[in-house]
Amino acid sequence: MSVFLPRQPDERQRLLVDQIRDGALSRMILIGIDGGKPEERANASRHLAAALRGSTLFSGAVNGDEASRERDQAVLLAERYVLSPAVTPAHFSAEGLHEAIARTITDLSGSAGLLLKALLPRDPTGELLRVLDLASGGNTPANADGVWASSDGQRALLITMTRAHGTDTDAQEQALDAIRAAFATANTRGDLALRMSGTPVFSVDARAAIKSDIHRLSLLGSLGVFTLLLLVYRSLRNVVVGLLPVLSGILAGIAAVGLGFETVHAVTIGFGTTLMGEAVDYSIYYLVQAQDRQAWKQRFWPTVRLGVATSICGFAVLLFSTFPGLAQLGVYSVAGLLAAAAVTRFVLPALPIAPVPLERLARIGRTVDGVRALAWRLRWVAAVLAVLALAVVVVHRDNLWTRGLAGLNPAPMHLQQLDAELRRDAGAPDLQQMVVASAPTQEAALALAERVEAQLAPLLAQGTIARLDSPAHFLPSAATQLARRDALPSADELQARLRTALQGLPLDADRLGPFVQDVEQARGAAPVTAESLQGTSFAFAVQTLLLRREHGWSVLMPLQMGATKPEARAHAVTDIQRLLDGPALGGQDVFYLDLEQQTTAVFGQYLRQALLLVSLGALSILLLLAAALRRPAPLFRVILPLAGAVLLVMAAHVLLGIPMTLLHLVGLLLIVAVGSNYALFFVQGMQQQDASDAARWLALASLALANLSTILGFGILAFSQVPLLHALGATVGPGALLALWLAMAWSAAPPAAAETRLA
Repeated sequence: MSVFLPRQPDERQRLLVDQIRDGALSRMILIGIDGGKPEERANASRHLAAALRGSTLFSGAVNGDEASRERDQAVLLAERYVLSPAVTPAHFSAEGLHEAIARTITDLSGSAGLLLKALLPRDPTGELLRVLDLASGGNTPANADGVWASSDGQRALLITMTRAHGTDTDAQEQALDAIRAAFATANTRGDLALRMSGTPVFSVDARAAIKSDIHRLSLLGSLGVFTLLLLVYRSLRNVVVGLLPVLSGILAGIAAVGLGFETVHAVTIGFGTTLMGEAVDYSIYYLVQAQDRQAWKQRFWPTVRLGVATSICGFAVLLFSTFPGLAQLGVYSVAGLLAAAAVTRFVLPALPIAPVPLERLARIGRTVDGVRALAWRLRWVAAVLAVLALAVVVVHRDNLWTRGLAGLNPAPMHLQQLDAELRRDAGAPDLQQMVVASAPTQEAALALAERVEAQLAPLLAQGTIARLDSPAHFLPSAATQLARRDALPSADELQARLRTALQGLPLDADRLGPFVQDVEQARGAAPVTAESLQGTSFAFAVQTLLLRREHGWSVLMPLQMGATKPEARAHAVTDIQRLLDGPALGGQDVFYLDLEQQTTAVFGQYLRQALLLVSLGALSILLLLAAALRRPAPLFRVILPLAGAVLLVMAAHVLLGIPMTLLHLVGLLLIVAVGSNYALFFVQGMQQQDASDAARWLALASLALANLSTILGFGILAFSQVPLLHALGATVGPGALLALWLAMAWSAAPPAAAETRLA
């Protein structure tokens, strides 16, 4: 989806772009193992985790197995005095030690009593439990047979992270293949099933689906067009000649995008190639009229040329988009259409072609002439339908378009549902709402995150914020670590304080020798770093929440609201923003971010810009046609069929309950591009006073063939399982047919002979 992101985002948009393109979440893979017996799932989980940890494709894998838990607890136990927020000089005073040890003794009778009893000689102040509470994030998965499992115990769970950037789809595909290979060796009996989700899975599957559908459906559409032209022309040479403008347009489009952009998105090539379906029409118009090339140049080429100019006006405005997806489509379309038109005008007339079967074409033309007469007689029915469509669009104008990623999400619904299940069971980070703190260096960013947490402490205490996570919980700033170490007394001083602190408590100071040794060791230990956390599950949190960016570092601090009602949540957001804007953090780069809201805003901006550009394109088309046609009557006969076709397609989507996306908008633009050729032929190409029935029938036959080829080329995309391709096919296919029908209905009165044939 990075093709649909802005090129010059603001700070909030830039964070969204970074997360979608290269953030940790774009590299995280959630894995589920279903089927078999519980012990089989657990063994497969251990085998898979070990294989992924040993692979250079992954930065780690966690599954909650015993080895992972022991490794995590060992790190937390060793570093508890620099990780615990309770460690202050007051906490290690005699009074503070007395209170902490008394609390631990009281907690021995609680649910954590066994752990506390075992740790009492080493950790009488309970620092490990505090750190474990911070590390759990409140979302620890269930455990079954020694590994992470779903809440019902029927699925083993793992989380892994690839080393490659999220935009490197080839590397992500290689990583997914490695997971499947490792799972296959663990699934010796074949009764287990692998489930994977996450952005890498979506990206790889979407690319494969788009490639597959484009190849398969484009092949079917191309075969349909090829067969149609072969049946009509009865000449393989003519069919090949007729495809030259299409191939030239595709090559020119790819070359133009390659020169203008650093990368050519596969989506652009796929959509741009389908846009070149319009170029087939140009060769059809030529080949059907090629028996009199001079007459074609004088009578029909000006109409084709004006149609090309109309299409270019529509797509050229996309060049000014700040979103690379639209800009690339604009470049591709303009370059491709220009090349296709140039080949049609200057190359095709120089090539030898076989004679076309005029009688067959005349029969087709006579039939179309009769259909035209019928459409003209029903022109008021068409007008009523167009007015009703306009009313539907106006009434539902606020719900016409999908805003946000939903409309562009290439993942099928079952994958989205699986992703939601795995995230819920695995306790994967929920980054929908967060506070973002940015600074030039990693240390400064971590220190700023600590200040932010202190600033928001009142909201945490009163429950406005239910939970606030931060990488500083696992990786405190160097200043905080130093302050906590400085709060630790020397061994002699600690023993003296303990003698005072233990008065009145059922605990002998001699039992706390390990505690004194650990504190002394912590005083001189090396600081905790991101590197020292490697191999632990905390490394995932640090990689996810601590981001190195182009101009510094950002800390993501996900939060959970205590309130559930919309009004209360809105008040909570106001309180959060008020504290972040307060004097304690004045001038710091800190802001609250709702990713869903920001995503909706970005794509809402995208949609508004696209609608504005399309409106400007429509205006430029109107001005071009007005200048070329010069009189209101022919101008209306061109504009009204295009507007009517667009309105009918939009109304159909409304009535079917299908919100439109940006790709539907591109499809509507294509309806105008293709349909303008039809309307112009009725206004210019067939309004010559000396035009005979035979000439008119040939022109109508060329229109019918062009329309049918467009329906075959685009309509078949409506059967795609990829939402993006389906949107294009479901728009252009019916829209092209409607544009031709309305152009017939609202053209000048047909000759009496045609009306007589249908009487």
